[in-house]
Amino acid sequence: MQVLEQYKKILEHSEDALAVLDLKGHYLMQNRPHQSCFGFPDAVLLGKTATLCWGEAAFIRVMAALSEKAIFCGEIVRHRDVESEKRFLLSIFPIFDAEGKAQAYLTMYPSLKITRGEEDQLRLAASVMGHRLKGMMVCDPEGRIELVNSSFTRITGYALEALVGKTVEHFYSGHQGADYYPALWKRLRESGQWQGELWCRGKDGLLFPASLEFSVIQNPQGQTTHYVGILSDIREREISEERLLYLGHHDILTRLPNRRLLEDRLVQALKQADRKGEQLALMHVDLDHFKPVNESLGSAIGDRILIEAGQRIKNCVRDADTVARMKHDTFIILLTESSEIEHTATIAQKILSLLSEPMLPDVPDIRLTASIGISLYPADSAEPKILLRHAEEAMRRVKNEGRNAYRFYSEEMGAQTLARIELKMAIQRAIEDKEFKVYYQPQVDLRSNTVFCVEALVRWQHPEKGLISPAAFIPMAEETSLILPLGEWVLRMACRQLKLWRAQGLTSLRMAVNLSAVQFRQAQLPSLVQEILEETGINPSDLELEITESITLENIDKGIETMNKLDQLGVRFAVDDFGIGFSSLGYLRQFPIHTLKVDQSFIKDLATNADDAAITAAIIAMAHNLNLDVIAEGVESEAHLDFLREHQCHKVQGYYFSRPLPAEDLEKYLSAGPQGKGLPPLLKS
Repeated sequence: MQVLEQYKKILEHSEDALAVLDLKGHYLMQNRPHQSCFGFPDAVLLGKTATLCWGEAAFIRVMAALSEKAIFCGEIVRHRDVESEKRFLLSIFPIFDAEGKAQAYLTMYPSLKITRGEEDQLRLAASVMGHRLKGMMVCDPEGRIELVNSSFTRITGYALEALVGKTVEHFYSGHQGADYYPALWKRLRESGQWQGELWCRGKDGLLFPASLEFSVIQNPQGQTTHYVGILSDIREREISEERLLYLGHHDILTRLPNRRLLEDRLVQALKQADRKGEQLALMHVDLDHFKPVNESLGSAIGDRILIEAGQRIKNCVRDADTVARMKHDTFIILLTESSEIEHTATIAQKILSLLSEPMLPDVPDIRLTASIGISLYPADSAEPKILLRHAEEAMRRVKNEGRNAYRFYSEEMGAQTLARIELKMAIQRAIEDKEFKVYYQPQVDLRSNTVFCVEALVRWQHPEKGLISPAAFIPMAEETSLILPLGEWVLRMACRQLKLWRAQGLTSLRMAVNLSAVQFRQAQLPSLVQEILEETGINPSDLELEITESITLENIDKGIETMNKLDQLGVRFAVDDFGIGFSSLGYLRQFPIHTLKVDQSFIKDLATNADDAAITAAIIAMAHNLNLDVIAEGVESEAHLDFLREHQCHKVQGYYFSRPLPAEDLEKYLSAGPQGKGLPPLLKS
């Protein structure tokens, strides 16, 4: 064998006892130290099995170990002269040909007889270190490196002096978990060997894939004296395997995932969505009239169009989503964690818009449209193939209806989604066109019969549909975060209006403004409130921010931090709709709250529902005990007033006094006083 010829010089020049065995354990060659060590000349040794030197039991043990693992490190007791047996430490390594196939074994012994002492064990390590085929290291029983060979230095970039005393964790890449190395050492100590592939970090800081094998060296008493580690750089192998894997799972033209990879990811995504109770979407995108363009302009232009189309589609989704090219001009999009149907529809619309733009800068006349079909999990199916088929069927409907559009497989789902998207777009347009108005509802102090505060409430004055109730648009605004610009606008307008009223002499009036959960979670809320206060010049104590009790309990520590920052500005807080959530008095005392507002659902049936009456009375009493103001919402009758007066609730709000009014109408209300309600005009200071 040609590969063995290369080892003749190694054997001739080595001071260690070396021999080469074939894969069945027959001697092929030996050097002089080996012959001196065991006493067998070539004429006797060559062609015989290693039983001659090791004994039958040891031979069976060694060959069995090699059948499980290509490397052996252990102890041999044998000599030609049976009366004077000697103890040898043996290491065996495979010899590979150019194709990486094992052709033989190289057996290595120290240069002289090995005794049972620690010093002789180190001589074994020195012998092993001379092996130049792979990176090798010797560690002490604690796993600290004592020796490495030149190949180890070449692979890692570290010299011996930089590694002595370090453990293999020195090459930790961060890709393995924290329990990786403890598990490695545990397995090594229990079984005597460990092997695996891992990412290592070289001296240059770069990561590289490596194969690592560890074996235990023990003395005759069974005590571990050293560990021998063999490190192989498998970068070239990894690159080759990675390239093959990539080509097997990606479209060669667009570099996008192909059908195989898409189907694999779809199966995994469905399992994850099922565990988490989430929704996902499949979009079947088919380019309209691509075939005639490809035929008329040529495949080179057609390929460029497909590459550009794939990239534009990919730019419309997140990195966690998958865009795959299935065949010809067909692309499939897998949207994971897609909890909002509107999000899917928005992406579809964005794809249609981007594809309609000129595809190639040097051929500006080429514009494409697309037909998109959408199926949803779990609404349309839980089976991957059925979901793919439903998305394609929805795409076919788009083709039949004229192309350049998207459709959901479920017609009902599509109609609902379209309505929600239209509402979202209408809200966004209404903010830009200033269609929203701020109305104000008075809050009355029954003891002085005066309006002491007004609550700012947003209304939508639609140019065609007229006044739209907040219940019809606030939920959508919160879901889409449009509540942020809308809520900021309401707060700013309310503070500006209060400033105007103060200029008119209404110095005793306060302003209450609602905050949504989305607004309250914004880290910049305190700075925004401070900015508006400074801009309008109103006294912070004249502004009361209303939040629901559920908001305060979402993230208690964060809520307390936010409210404390606002409290330091001097702003007041009211807890709105109190009593309908999971009230916690322990947490309530930690918040800088000034007012509790009894929810109108309890006030409505005070006269007929004993439970509502009891709850209302309890909330009023609790507020008094905590030195908090209490306001009853939804007051509409004398019976409500009688009950509230009886239980010492002196501040009320409701239709009995006034509905929410535009600013100019509220000014008239404050000047004239509500007739028949016993409430005089609000006195100016």
